[in-house]
Amino acid sequence: MTNTLRPALDGDIPAVTRLVHAAYAEHGAAGLNFTAVDQSEATTRLRLFAGLSWVIERSGELIATATVSIPPGEHIGRLAALARQPRVAWLNQLAVHPSHRGQGLARRLFETVASHAKHRDAQILALDTAAPAAHLRALYERWGFTDGETIHWPGKTYDSVVMSRVL
Repeated sequence: MTNTLRPALDGDIPAVTRLVHAAYAEHGAAGLNFTAVDQSEATTRLRLFAGLSWVIERSGELIATATVSIPPGEHIGRLAALARQPRVAWLNQLAVHPSHRGQGLARRLFETVASHAKHRDAQILALDTAAPAAHLRALYERWGFTDGETIHWPGKTYDSVVMSRVL
C-alpha cells in the first residue's frame, strides 16, 4: 500500500480529529492533558488552518498529520520568547496513528515541514512539547532539536519545553 502526502483539506477535519485523539490517547492516560487528547472538531479546524497542514493518507484513511505556522501564532508568542523572533517557524500537532508508527511517517512530515519553512525563509524551526514526554523529546533530539525555555500553557497539567533547530 502506498502513502499519499497531501495538504489537509476542510473535509479532513473529522478524520484528523479522530487521528489526533488516537495518537495522543497514551499521553492522556499518563495524565498529560495535551489539547489533542480530546479536542473538538472546531479546535481541529483552528489548529489545522493556523498554518499549512499536511496529512498522510493510506487507502482512504488519514494516518498522520502535521502543521507549520510561519510566523508562529500569537498564542505561543505570548508564552515563548523564541516565537516572537523573526524567521521562526513552529511545528504543531504532529501526530501518527499508533497502528502506523515505526514506518517513518513522522520523519516524512518533519522533513516536509522543514523544507517548506526553509523555502519560506525561516531560519529556525521550533516546537513545544510536554517536558515529561521523554520519548517525544528524544525523537525531536534525534532530528536535531535542542531544549530551550520552559513554558506553561494555561490549564495544562505539565510544563512544556520549547525545542528548536536551525534550518
